[in-house]
Amino acid sequence: MTEKPDNIVLEHLRALRADTAALRQGQTHTNERLTAIEHHMAGFFGTSRLQEELITDLTERLERVERRLGLVDEQGEQ
Repeated sequence: MTEKPDNIVLEHLRALRADTAALRQGQTHTNERLTAIEHHMAGFFGTSRLQEELITDLTERLERVERRLGLVDEQGEQ
């Protein structure tokens, strides 16, 4: 008579173990995807920062050329 409850408990424990394994696998997959997104965003921000620096440099060069050609007055107005 005691074998029946033991088997039920073991069945439940096995089911819990299987559910836990599935959750762990899902969490691992989610962590991998999050890491990929983080790497992508880091690359994006690095590229964005570089573009901002290039635009700033080009703006400064253009302003210098305009001043040399006399296309702007002393206050920087066009």
